[in-house]
Amino acid sequence: MTHPDWAEAITIAARAGASTLQPTAAQPLPACLGRVLAHTVTAGRAIPHFDSSAMDGFAVSGPPPWQLEASTASGADAHAASGARPLAAGWARPILTGGAVPAGTTSIVRCEHAEVMGADAAGQTVLRLRADAPATDLAPARNIRRAGRETRAGEVLLEGGRVLSPADLAYTAVAGLDALPVRRRPRVALLMTGDEVITAGQPAPGQVRDTFGPALPGLVAGLGGDVIDVRRIADDAQETRVALYEALAAADVVLTTGGTGHSDADHVRRESARLASELLFPELAMRPGHPTTFAQLGGHPGAWHVGLPGNPLAAMTAMRVVVEPLLCGMLGRPLRSARSVEVAVEVRPVRVSTLMPARQREGNRWEPCDARGANMLRGLTEADGFLTVPTAGLRAGEQAQVLDLPWPQR
Repeated sequence: MTHPDWAEAITIAARAGASTLQPTAAQPLPACLGRVLAHTVTAGRAIPHFDSSAMDGFAVSGPPPWQLEASTASGADAHAASGARPLAAGWARPILTGGAVPAGTTSIVRCEHAEVMGADAAGQTVLRLRADAPATDLAPARNIRRAGRETRAGEVLLEGGRVLSPADLAYTAVAGLDALPVRRRPRVALLMTGDEVITAGQPAPGQVRDTFGPALPGLVAGLGGDVIDVRRIADDAQETRVALYEALAAADVVLTTGGTGHSDADHVRRESARLASELLFPELAMRPGHPTTFAQLGGHPGAWHVGLPGNPLAAMTAMRVVVEPLLCGMLGRPLRSARSVEVAVEVRPVRVSTLMPARQREGNRWEPCDARGANMLRGLTEADGFLTVPTAGLRAGEQAQVLDLPWPQR
């Protein structure tokens, strides 16, 4: 059985997730924010789908002066009415921003650059260009938004696998779509162990505050999961076994915190092994996060179980290298790659590949944060990413890899 390093763990978790790719369902646009687009969507028609005016003003045909048509339409009808019939040479027609441009139009003259004159000898109202108006107002197609200028019919609107943003939803609405195919969010159950853990107030000696309850549900949601159950379980073998069994029946992913050690008080590792159909790895060749275990419970598809360490920094590191790629695979999302950076200070050799909370200094130069023990959180609050440190350590000025944090950057 292998003990993967951080890079191998990412690959294993992503491949496992992809084997249980989540089903697709069409959802109305307002419900798609933050969801993963299941497959590429294309434009059914051009954007814009008609020639429209970029300004309030006048559609004109030919050089000035022009005979001005009377405006008869109002409200929403005015936008369509302006393009309802061709514009004859030597004529002008009032037009609103977004209004349809009539055939025969040579340009749009904005209203502040035009001047309505009195009637000519034939009793027809005359429109002329103001003396101070720029000559560019008469350039061919000036102030006209041509059909298909933004997107052509059949062109890709959005590639599959992206997390949908407000801009994405607005863009697809402009394209005339009412719904999008999105992946179902993986259902995630959180089981938190530790008889010594309290959920409120100041801990006494021998007690610790719950760090996972406030942090993990939101973190999982931010990674694309749907948290369906959060519960605390005692350090008891029978209770642990029942909780795992109930969770795998309802969830796609079961996350546990603590209990992955080898002492008599650690039951998660043993009880997970009882239910596991496949153990992908029992531990990681990485610190912090070494006790992390990853298994498939209850056959295929069953549920994935990630046993997170009880130390908070170790657990957050495992969230980045196991849980994030697992959910990415299940959602069909691309993985975030490590970035190459310059190390600002010397980092001493370590016994095993280590992910250190690190901050970015001026330029692309990075240094480890202080307070980065497996049980510590201060360094993580100051971090801009995880600096990956090989056993040989790092020299100042050397290139190294940084993993982004599993949540939005500051």
